[in-house]
Amino acid sequence: MNRTTIFLVTGLLAAAPAAAVAQKASKKLQLHIPTDRNWIFDAEHPACFMLELTSPEAGIAGDLRIDIRTDFGAPVTSGKAAYAFTSDSVAPQSGFRSRANTRADNLGPGFYQAYFIAGTDTLRHIFFGYEPERIVSEPDGKADLKQFWRRTLAELKRVKPEYRAVPLADSSTPERAVYEVQMQSLEGETLRGYWAVPADGGKHPAVVVYQGYGATTWIPGPADYPGWCVLVIPPRGQGLNKPWNRFGEWMSYGLDSPWHYYYRGAFADTVRSIDFVFAQPGFDGRNLFTTGISQGGGLTLVAAALDRRVRAAAPIVPFLGDFPDYFRLVPWPASLVFEGAEKQHVTREAVFSTLSYFDLKNLCRQVECPVLMGFGLQDIITPPHTNFAAYNPIRAPKRWICYPESGHHAAYDNMDVWIAESTRFFREYMAGGQGH
Repeated sequence: MNRTTIFLVTGLLAAAPAAAVAQKASKKLQLHIPTDRNWIFDAEHPACFMLELTSPEAGIAGDLRIDIRTDFGAPVTSGKAAYAFTSDSVAPQSGFRSRANTRADNLGPGFYQAYFIAGTDTLRHIFFGYEPERIVSEPDGKADLKQFWRRTLAELKRVKPEYRAVPLADSSTPERAVYEVQMQSLEGETLRGYWAVPADGGKHPAVVVYQGYGATTWIPGPADYPGWCVLVIPPRGQGLNKPWNRFGEWMSYGLDSPWHYYYRGAFADTVRSIDFVFAQPGFDGRNLFTTGISQGGGLTLVAAALDRRVRAAAPIVPFLGDFPDYFRLVPWPASLVFEGAEKQHVTREAVFSTLSYFDLKNLCRQVECPVLMGFGLQDIITPPHTNFAAYNPIRAPKRWICYPESGHHAAYDNMDVWIAESTRFFREYMAGGQGH
């Protein structure tokens, strides 16, 4: 049985005076927990938290309860730490301070929830991780998985791309020209996106930016990978393509068969976007990188799995990993899928059979390029468990960045840091010494 050990810092948690009322005014308490080790722990660095309670007044004492649960919600352990705010425990800013340390031992690889409760009030609820690279998401890919994707890509290859580009004068600058582009993809679907290319007539690296679920397609600006080619492209039916959406709810379209499922075409679209870049005269022909947020992060990894031309990939909060666990962890997108399955008269067993062809935990075993993954530890849209379901099977050079206090908006909360870090990562793996 797991247990929580509470360590009290000598002298900072004083005994409560006789006049103190246990749990008095717990709603006035505030709890600060420094993000030691970004709240990712391992055998050499146990799951320890320094707790700093502040109160606007003295004479309050009680117990802080610490409940640990798995990310699936199963109870793990519970413990207590006494606190007391005396007249001599003045905080540096204002009010009064009380400190303690708490540690959770005997944890297995995974992500956990910690609840810090005073009386009936939950002061903090955080997620933390323990040895996430040792989490095992059992593969459930079918025997014909590779054949399925070989046939799909062979079908894509027979579709003439018919690339088109319309200059966007208002979005172009003397340094870089911007175009709205079109191309034909699997089943004759038209893809639309924005292409920015340096105006110096030279050859440059390229970044393909895949888009999130239902996101608005944005036009690359001067600050977006300056000096590089940039393609911002949504999958079929989304973003710029939404006026021509024939799929309805993308996540639940065609669940009866992997050959009909929405993401068969959407995954093929990632390869067609790479075809487009390689056909452009401003691209250097070697240094193509992929990145994206959420669904875009998932498509970033899909591109790397299906196309060896990707030199390195940088997904953040990637979507579409480990559907069986994903659907147990959070209600969305499971609600969309099961509602759609019911309308299509598809059983849950058949649903998971179809989804296995698109699950990153199965496809990422084919990734051979370096990967940098970012994730938000507090993410309840694409929980870290699902991110690592995609990350852990990768055998190429890889590393991750944790944003401990961010949720699904980790990229937006830390955009400058993420762009700088991913750009450095791309340059690290750039062929020919080009760094622009």
